[in-house]
Amino acid sequence: SAAARAAAGNLQAAADGDKMTKASGITVDESVKILNVDDVNDKEEMMKKFEHLFDANDPKKGGSLYLQSKVIRARERIEMHWAQEKLKAEQETSEQPASETDPTDSANKSQ
Repeated sequence: SAAARAAAGNLQAAADGDKMTKASGITVDESVKILNVDDVNDKEEMMKKFEHLFDANDPKKGGSLYLQSKVIRARERIEMHWAQEKLKAEQETSEQPASETDPTDSANKSQ
């Protein structure tokens, strides 16, 4: 059923998120806090904050390599999140039967 597929998809998304968190060593929430972004999906804001924090923590300018690396990991984790969301959206689109995506199909059945 569609509900079972959706539930399985949610479980898979959670598992994928856990894998990405383990791979990157950081969660999306931590990344949002590190970069101080309001919306995880605002790519322009994220890159602007990333560039500022990366430059501000440049060891050549007296900054911290540790903090600079945290900023990099935060950007990478958010980019992983974007890729996961894009893949999830593509999978949902490709899994929908034609009758669910074609509004004229249901209209023809009711006549």
